[in-house]
Amino acid sequence: MSRRYSDMQARKELLLARSSIERMELGAHLHQIREAVTPGNMVKSVWPRLSGSGGVTTAMQAWRFLRRYPIVSSAASMLLARVRVRGIFRLLKLGGGAVAAYQAFKLWRAIKDDGKGRRDTDPR
Repeated sequence: MSRRYSDMQARKELLLARSSIERMELGAHLHQIREAVTPGNMVKSVWPRLSGSGGVTTAMQAWRFLRRYPIVSSAASMLLARVRVRGIFRLLKLGGGAVAAYQAFKLWRAIKDDGKGRRDTDPR
């Protein structure tokens, strides 16, 4: 009976040590997440990356960003012009629908072109 009791005590100690290690790992991961989700890091993750051009200024990056996403500049100009909030939400809905339709069209065209390419290379 004492052998079984000592085995259970050893198992209990191992489980307690394991849970302590897992708690410390969880704390470390939570700290990493907190560091990654700071406002500065969130902006950096959304901002378009420039490959290999170290001399490009922030103004040039902003220009490229606004040219890539024109809905942002449109919404900003309407906010500055004090347009009603409902109008902005309608514009965002329409813009989102237009983007979704455009992406669906691009996907359809890519699938269609891929199907043609397979038929052209098929030796049969």
